[in-house]
Amino acid sequence: MEHNNAQTIRQTIESLGQSLDAGSIARSKPWPTGFEPFDTVLGGGFHPGEFTLVGGKPGAGKTIAALQWARTSATAGRPVVYVNLEDGPSAVLGRLLALELASISRSDEVGDRDRLRRMITDLAIGAASLDELTREPLGEEACGRVTRYGENLTIVGARAATLTLDDIAELASTTPLPSIVFVDYMQKLQPPINVGNELERTNVVAEALKEMALRLDTAVVALSAVDHDGLLSRRARMHHLRGSTALAHEPDLIILLNEKFTAVTKEHLAFDSARADRYRNQVIFSIEKNRSGPAAIDLEFTKDFANFRFDPIGAFTAEKLLDSVLFNE
Repeated sequence: MEHNNAQTIRQTIESLGQSLDAGSIARSKPWPTGFEPFDTVLGGGFHPGEFTLVGGKPGAGKTIAALQWARTSATAGRPVVYVNLEDGPSAVLGRLLALELASISRSDEVGDRDRLRRMITDLAIGAASLDELTREPLGEEACGRVTRYGENLTIVGARAATLTLDDIAELASTTPLPSIVFVDYMQKLQPPINVGNELERTNVVAEALKEMALRLDTAVVALSAVDHDGLLSRRARMHHLRGSTALAHEPDLIILLNEKFTAVTKEHLAFDSARADRYRNQVIFSIEKNRSGPAAIDLEFTKDFANFRFDPIGAFTAEKLLDSVLFNE
């Protein structure tokens, strides 16, 4: 009986020792997020063949982080498929334009930036035109930036009932290099087969997303909602993800986002209002599971949510967090 995927260790060594062409090298490279020291901890970013799950309460910044990561890959010339099951392409474009405005504006241009950001909000709902925005120097530069990488970034805004996992896989496989796939968010995806309860649906979708990553040799990053207990907790953990039993195995990497103000123990907040105010503006990225590297690591990044972004330069979290024993496979 033949097994196409079976080989001896010696054959594996010999195949790895063969020279690689430029296309093979490009395919094997991870997709950097642009966040540090996040990329360093992840060994360069999201890896081909791996399924990543990003969870957290509403408002923790999951969508903001994912779109910022997608923008990093597209800017580097690597194709991206971004599936947003809650907003259409025009809303996503508005967020990207606001992000670019914040990246290029100087401290003495904050007033212009805020005025243009309001114009972008009107643009996303059809109350303003792109021509109005590009008449402004900052607006023209922001549009130019998005246009330059926009060819690499495919936005899929669709109702969950009309979008299938096969549709996503087809989009991701039509480019010369694999497209990193972002799904916002996975509980809204329809499973490829009819199943009963939410736990079963989550399990089937998670298996399909992992299979997609392996089959296309790409990275799949999916956002996940938390359950009722997670909404009430001070710090959302892996067991708070909706369908957490099903999600414990399939993902290679699980990252939980939490507001630092609620995630740290109270000893760090007592009698220090300045510290408490600083914590309110930071989000903890906890790596709770990582098959390819270290887990039980907490990183923190500063919010700039008015401009739909995080400051990409963060730090390791020094403070003690609630329930600090993290899951590590």
